[in-house]
Amino acid sequence: MLLRKGSTSLVAVMLLNASLALAQTNTSKPSAVGTWKLDLKQSTFGADPPPKSVTLTVTTDTPDTSAWRVEIVDPAGKSISYSWSGPTDGTLQPLKGADGKVMGKESLKREGDALLRHGEDPSNGSSFDSRVTMSADGTTITDVTTVKSKDGKTAKTTSVYRRSTATSPGSK
Repeated sequence: MLLRKGSTSLVAVMLLNASLALAQTNTSKPSAVGTWKLDLKQSTFGADPPPKSVTLTVTTDTPDTSAWRVEIVDPAGKSISYSWSGPTDGTLQPLKGADGKVMGKESLKREGDALLRHGEDPSNGSSFDSRVTMSADGTTITDVTTVKSKDGKTAKTTSVYRRSTATSPGSK
């Protein structure tokens, strides 16, 4: 699921990147709980076309646990959604599609003011690593991701998310 030909690889990268905003590392920072929208103009997608939209909803953000769901409209207008929940201890947990089927595995680990993510897709041997940070005011999340295909080729993206005006930085 992580890397496929054409715009599907973008969707896969967005699936991974969107899973970023989750929990943040420093408890003095605002909670990530709430709704986040991908800033298409500030994000980079490599050679792939950008998605039409990405909405990330963080439902749990504690020092030990995180949970979120993502809704994507890909460049062709197809809707995709998935979710993840688990500990922020670096152990791989299932990434589930809207139908509940496992799409891959992902782990989260806190390191200082960053959240480190790692994901694997056993169906095609691809993986990713990323570093997620939140702005001090709690309004922006930046996720820098490197995706590695089964054949060792890498692609780098930067996803910038803005907190939706419907949620406030301190909301839980």
